[in-house]
Amino acid sequence: MFGTIRLFSILSLIVVIMLSTAGGVFVHDRAVEDVTQLVEKSNANLSHGYVNAVWKRYNAQLVPLLTNPGQLKDSPVVAQFAQDTVMYFKNMPLVRVNIYSADGQLLMSDNVSQTKKLRTGSPSPDPKFVAENYKRPFRASQVLSDVPMPPEDHGKLVQTITPFTDAVEGVGNAPADGAIEILFDITDQWDELRMFQYISSAAFVVFYLMFLFLMMFSSKRAENIIAKQHDLNKELTEAVAAAEAENREKSQFLANISHELRTPLNAIIGFSDIIKKEMMPQIEDKKYHDYIGDIHSSGVHLLSLINDILDYSKAEAGKLVLEVSEVNASKLIQNSMRLVSPRAEAANVKLLEQLPKEPIIMIIDSKKFKQVLLNLLSNAVKFTPAGGQVMITAWQNLADDTYSFEVEDTGIGIAPKDISRAMSPFGQVDNTLKRKYEGTGLGLPLTKKFVELMGGKFKIESELNKGTKITFIMPRESKERDGITVKQAS
Repeated sequence: MFGTIRLFSILSLIVVIMLSTAGGVFVHDRAVEDVTQLVEKSNANLSHGYVNAVWKRYNAQLVPLLTNPGQLKDSPVVAQFAQDTVMYFKNMPLVRVNIYSADGQLLMSDNVSQTKKLRTGSPSPDPKFVAENYKRPFRASQVLSDVPMPPEDHGKLVQTITPFTDAVEGVGNAPADGAIEILFDITDQWDELRMFQYISSAAFVVFYLMFLFLMMFSSKRAENIIAKQHDLNKELTEAVAAAEAENREKSQFLANISHELRTPLNAIIGFSDIIKKEMMPQIEDKKYHDYIGDIHSSGVHLLSLINDILDYSKAEAGKLVLEVSEVNASKLIQNSMRLVSPRAEAANVKLLEQLPKEPIIMIIDSKKFKQVLLNLLSNAVKFTPAGGQVMITAWQNLADDTYSFEVEDTGIGIAPKDISRAMSPFGQVDNTLKRKYEGTGLGLPLTKKFVELMGGKFKIESELNKGTKITFIMPRESKERDGITVKQAS
């Protein structure tokens, strides 16, 4: 849309420039024509006034002298005639006045203007025009361009030839007694008209550019509003889809957690009911001890499930408090490895560690840090087939005074498209009731939440059937932040 408007703007601007230029030329030419006609009338009035005021007084005395051109130079009549002619045209906006006899002989020529004068040379800028028109009984005019006129390089003149005759202009063929050539300077008016042409054309183009700018600005703004509305609609659609998906995952989570809670509860209720009814002959019977052990392990498992739910709920509500103290993270890692080792041995999974020689001393919440380690190690062991391995690695980042911890396994892994689902609180990659691996599915989300509460960063990388690598970076000291309460452990 905006590209079409831009193309239209460019094409229309070209058309407007061409039209404004043509219009400016047309207006300029008409204005010059009007000025020329005005000057012609002015020159005609000057000529008629000159004939009545000067020429008629000297005509009878000058005609006899024309038969002997040598007398013209020394004749006092000619001198007086020339003086009266100059006085008549003095202070008028003319450049030069030339007076011709009936046979075309130049009687006098004078530069009337004191500021603009023709250069030396021919008395008339266009003597051919004079020769063609001085005998006619009506005036003739033309515009002369680029006439040399110091101190300027060139000028525009209106050249008017007005014969001295008693015939009415345009009527009759009475012979002329002489002719007057008047050169009127219209250079300034010409330049002003040319400047007006440029300014008006430029102003029109500028106004049109402003119009185009406003139009393009408005269209761009409208396009942005439409784009934002489209993005907003898209976001709303995605939000609705996400809400629906989360609602389905919550429903599935409730179904899963009900199943998870029911399993240990059934064992607890069933075995305790057997003992209560004393269906077995003697309390010392080995089966009673097995039942008690099953009840205990089921109770521990049930407590673990409930703790996960409660801890995540508290973390989401911002009610968790960090109880920090100086701890040896290396010992916490080794202790967590020992707690997980029975499960690893039962699953035939190797537990490996790669820790710095120097102890890792940190000021953190030791319980939550240990829970992070246990969650990650237990998860890694649970999802690693027999014969696989789980390795925990730690190192110090001297550049920013942080520590990095990495738990890597050779387990079943997670497809990249399923990682975000595994990290959501109510999502599980395998969320069927008959899934192979038990649990609430809160392990990874809760672990990530604990790491972030302590000021750390959590990252997961995984590849299906190749394994998972989880890295979390912790500051050396957990500090109080917005929404995070930190207190010293007692």
